[in-house]
Amino acid sequence: QAAILQQTAEYIFSLEQEKTRLLQQNTQLKRFIQEFSGSSPKRRRAEDKDEGIGSPDIWEDEKAEDLRREMIELRQQLDKERSVRMMLEEQVRSLEAHMYPEKLKVIAQQVQLQQQQEQVRLLHQEKLEREQQIRTQVSAPQTPP
Repeated sequence: QAAILQQTAEYIFSLEQEKTRLLQQNTQLKRFIQEFSGSSPKRRRAEDKDEGIGSPDIWEDEKAEDLRREMIELRQQLDKERSVRMMLEEQVRSLEAHMYPEKLKVIAQQVQLQQQQEQVRLLHQEKLEREQQIRTQVSAPQTPP
């Protein structure tokens, strides 16, 4: 059980690390795409209008919108990871529930075997003691009545 739990925990941890790495990589790639594609449609419209000083506001609005989208994506990914983690935890519980009765059976069998061995040992010891008593009675000098 402990080994399975440990492996599951390590697996979940590695999935979380990989998720973080992929999210970072995804964010980087999105930025590269925006840079190479000539920016988003809002930016193109702003560049076409050539509003001069007013354009930084559009840039800030677009950055805020990008951040909102990224937050939504991150929340969705987090929810997905949570559901996967919950599913894995349920599998662990299920495996534990399956393994635990088996271990109880094994332990019960071991206890039964030990009890049987102890009973055999006690019977053997009692038999040896009776035989010893009989020998001492037979070997002791008998006194006439």
